[in-house]
Amino acid sequence: MVQGTVTRLVALPGAMVGMSESELMVGGRDRMVDLPVPTFLIEHPRGLVLFDTGCNPEAATNPLGYWGKIAEYLHLRFTPDQAVDRQLQNHGYRVEDVKYVVVSHLHLDHAGGLALFPNARFFIMKGELPYAYWPERRARASFKLNDLLPTRRFDWVELEGDTDLMGDGSLLMLKTPGHTPGESSLLVRLPHHQPILLTGDTAHIRAQLETLSPSAMDFDHRAGRESLTRLRRIRDLGEARIWVMHDPDDWASFPHVIE
Repeated sequence: MVQGTVTRLVALPGAMVGMSESELMVGGRDRMVDLPVPTFLIEHPRGLVLFDTGCNPEAATNPLGYWGKIAEYLHLRFTPDQAVDRQLQNHGYRVEDVKYVVVSHLHLDHAGGLALFPNARFFIMKGELPYAYWPERRARASFKLNDLLPTRRFDWVELEGDTDLMGDGSLLMLKTPGHTPGESSLLVRLPHHQPILLTGDTAHIRAQLETLSPSAMDFDHRAGRESLTRLRRIRDLGEARIWVMHDPDDWASFPHVIE
């Protein structure tokens, strides 16, 4: 297998939300956890790649109007400067520079900025789009139709399973369902560091990798447990470091620019 690398991985800060550990992990404690909502900018020789798009910028100025009651439920803290377009500007890029968007799943804190990138190609696992447009009742608050409708004519590529996105081994999109039907993770191969696996919401907090406990919010608990087992196996075999994207300790300990 060809082993190419990306040029640089940049973690972009976004909103903060808060949830009970017992919701994030079956068997978790009854304590609140503050969760970062980052996106990731990846510089690749073939073009700029973005992993997830964070919250819709309108949620920063009108959280109740755009997100509804879930903004209060999640204790949303989000400013316009934290929106993904502003974060790209901080690194000298425009939204037009993003050539590819990799979507872990379509929940409102991961897919809110999709419409900002009309010229990009979007990669997503098969099954996620139809479920996001018409989710089961218990999951409907987690998807925002207005995040999706502007993207109906975009260049969507639905993948059946694990995919080498660039054909060089540098970006491997892994099918890790459970949280949603099309949940995915992204393995990023770097030139001077061990590969990093960005989890999307396959895991919300690092403790899940030890307990293999799915989230109470997962679409399919059995599939979620299997995907957590896969992440832990990748870690234990030394194939990649796992960055649990919502985990506050991971956000504090990983460097935010890796070359």
